[in-house]
Amino acid sequence: MGGSLVKHLLGKFDLSIWDINETAVNKIVSLGARKAESAATLARDCDVIILCLPRSSDVDVVLFGEQGLATSLAPGKLVIDQTSGVPAMTNMMAERLSEQGVLMLDAPLSGGIPAAKSGIVSIIASGSDAAWAIAEPILSGMSSKVFRSGSSVGNGQALKLINNAIGAIYRLSTLELTALACKSGIPMAAVVERLNYGPAANFTTRGMLVARLGGKASTDFALALMLKDINEALTIARTGQVPMPLTYIVRDLMQTGLNHYGKEARLETVIPLIETISGASISAQTTLDLAPMQDCETQILLADIESAVEICNLMAAYECISVGLANGLDLETMRTVLDSGSAWSDASMRAFEGMSQGTDPAGFAPLGEMVETLQRVTRQAAVSGVPLFFTNRLLSDCEAGHLALGEAACVEKIGLHQLARSVHAGSPADATSRLSASRP
Repeated sequence: MGGSLVKHLLGKFDLSIWDINETAVNKIVSLGARKAESAATLARDCDVIILCLPRSSDVDVVLFGEQGLATSLAPGKLVIDQTSGVPAMTNMMAERLSEQGVLMLDAPLSGGIPAAKSGIVSIIASGSDAAWAIAEPILSGMSSKVFRSGSSVGNGQALKLINNAIGAIYRLSTLELTALACKSGIPMAAVVERLNYGPAANFTTRGMLVARLGGKASTDFALALMLKDINEALTIARTGQVPMPLTYIVRDLMQTGLNHYGKEARLETVIPLIETISGASISAQTTLDLAPMQDCETQILLADIESAVEICNLMAAYECISVGLANGLDLETMRTVLDSGSAWSDASMRAFEGMSQGTDPAGFAPLGEMVETLQRVTRQAAVSGVPLFFTNRLLSDCEAGHLALGEAACVEKIGLHQLARSVHAGSPADATSRLSASRP
């Protein structure tokens, strides 16, 4: 990722680089950058130092370890940390640097290496006004999609974690329902078309499923790193006392995948994982001699799967937005960032619109109808032998909501109850009112 980003800075800034990977360094030096002899000399010679490392523990070593950057950082210099790190750790490192008069800004990335190479990766920054004034032109030199998520260092990383949690829920919940469709005899092409041109569309249906249909991979991201981000998202959720049941399911499935496929597994291996669990083939080449597409029951199942994906999208958004609100993130900032990348879905956009306007989001079914739909889906899953971790959880939530709120209540009231807890408003109506009133 760092190698992709640094190329956008060549010719725009006076650039020096250092890394423990000599091959990577020499490649960038051959394009016009200068090679620093050590981290300490880099800190001495540069006014702004940009870090892009796997984990916050790595950042801590590079900053404060023996011969680390901090040994040569002078007052007024700026450290930009683009690691998908731990917000609390990053905030503590920023406080430690501030004792030397050194500024720090966190600016994690969302969108993957292809987006970084193309200059359209989302950069989610947070830090003081002074740090932002220095960093903004540099970050804008890397990408056309730069967002600021507040003045508290670590907020950008928190929002990145929330983004990744939503995207991971989309990925796995969509896959399990696609597996059900394929095992029930619905061609994958029909599933992809139905999901992408209706209310169930999300980043996964338009990226991973389309790529899979064409026999291609959609990402080369490490499964271990995504699992790390999911675990950290759960940590900040506990700090804000917000439950994340769907994210816990993601965590367990990804841990299962990592245990099974090994530490070098890529995120794309969740596809064979779901295939193994479901006994289905999620492939364009899958052909089953089952009911033809014009069959009424098959059409009903396809519509029901679409509704199930849509409700999974909605509840993923509510769950993770609740965490952001509980940790002090601004609603409009979350909306801008989450709708720009892997957390995008048609359902989340409608949910954000409703929260911003203080109204119920448009287009969602009443609880009574949704319970019937999800019950049909889970009955088909039982017949087909496909486990539905996310759908079964949401069916239980909808059944409980149905009993408590009545069959005519809109399904999003379940999500609004969680939002109410996260902002300590006391009721869904109060939560919607406060969210609307908090708009900048």
